[in-house]
Amino acid sequence: MVSRWWVWLIIGLCLGVGIASAAILAVVMPAGQASVRYVALVQLSGTIAYSESPLTLLSGETLTPSEVEDLVGRIESDPFAKAIVLVINSPGGSAAASEEIYHMIKRIAEDRVVIAYISEYGASGGYYIALPADEIIASPHALTGSVGAVSLVINWAELMDKLGIRAETFKSGELKDIGSAWRPMTDEERRIMQDMINKIAGIFADRVREARGDKIKNWDEVLSARPYLGAQAAEIGLVDKVGSLEDAINEARKLAGLPETAPTRWIKPRAPSLLELLLGGGSSESMKLSYEVLMMWPLPSGIDPSLILEAAACSRP
Repeated sequence: MVSRWWVWLIIGLCLGVGIASAAILAVVMPAGQASVRYVALVQLSGTIAYSESPLTLLSGETLTPSEVEDLVGRIESDPFAKAIVLVINSPGGSAAASEEIYHMIKRIAEDRVVIAYISEYGASGGYYIALPADEIIASPHALTGSVGAVSLVINWAELMDKLGIRAETFKSGELKDIGSAWRPMTDEERRIMQDMINKIAGIFADRVREARGDKIKNWDEVLSARPYLGAQAAEIGLVDKVGSLEDAINEARKLAGLPETAPTRWIKPRAPSLLELLLGGGSSESMKLSYEVLMMWPLPSGIDPSLILEAAACSRP
């Protein structure tokens, strides 16, 4: 059986990276720093979605529930992270993904002090995920609010007629292809779509009522779904105050009972492991695929493929 030298190369590289990382941390990190209480800074940026799509790729970064779950989980497991500042820069996105992230943040806010700082965008879903925070602070120029929901249905029917293109749809029920781009919508379909949007917006409004209570000065204006600049949002009660990131950090220290000199630490998304870089992806599905790929290769006697996957993950911080 031919030995697969590259398997041992991967293991060797991973062990080298792990030893080097430990040595660097031992030199750079002062003694006892690991046990210092600190404020965790978490950047939540991008269009909120479950995964990247052509639309989210055009709009830049994507913020996913799985990414937030990882960040929140790491903070929850660290007893020295006494307060959290969420640095939010998101125009919103998926209502379902926003709801999921909302509950993650609400969960950790029950145990730690959480301050939301809206840096540039905290609109729609970006504002939604800020709601569980103990306080919301916005840059005076941040686009904030937009409490509502929207859905866009593009219709190509007239263009297709001009081009002489016909599309035929076979469906099991009258409403199975609701929102189809290949034909005009019916009045009944418009009513159903509007009803769904109203219900989604209603849940959003309930979340705002729960979090902001009597802080909102004008509910009719807020529920018109208009966006506000940070200073306007403070006046109407959508945020508690305007300020800078440093103001948000200081407020987190104060509410958590930390000294003014308490350090901050950025909690960043995990870097992909060496194996993920080699085989692509970082999800459980990609790791499952990696295992299946390894099973296709003859390995030295007594070597379990799962051990190679674990070794290859050592480059993950």
